[in-house]
Amino acid sequence: FQKGHVPGNKGKKMAPEVYEKVKGTMFQKGHAPVNHRPLGAERVNVDGYVEVKVAEPGKWRLKHRVVWEEANGPIPPGYNIQFRNKNRQDLRLENLYLISRAEQMGTENSIHARYPEELKKVIRLKGAIKRQITEHYKRNNRNGK
Repeated sequence: FQKGHVPGNKGKKMAPEVYEKVKGTMFQKGHAPVNHRPLGAERVNVDGYVEVKVAEPGKWRLKHRVVWEEANGPIPPGYNIQFRNKNRQDLRLENLYLISRAEQMGTENSIHARYPEELKKVIRLKGAIKRQITEHYKRNNRNGK
């Protein structure tokens, strides 16, 4: 279907005799599909992190963050939780630690830390330029320009 496609029967009522005929195969109110997972269910995502279902419909959170918040309260903005032994499925509290994103950029866990020093400098400069451009646009839009 193309974007914006409208079905031919949109907004039309089904004839009572047709409704009675197809009623047996329609989704029933409150029916849960066979692949429904209950609250508290866990899964491992493609990156190897354990996720836990925290709400319906389909609200999942990273379990290591949930474990940290239960023990230490909310994670402050600009901070992440990392694993001491690098095992993303070892969710013991003593294996988790809080680290700022700025500090994280310098650790071996950062993608950028694996690059040569010259390339790291270019990445930091690109970020600084991007922040300046964003700030410039915000300032000009606030002034009505």
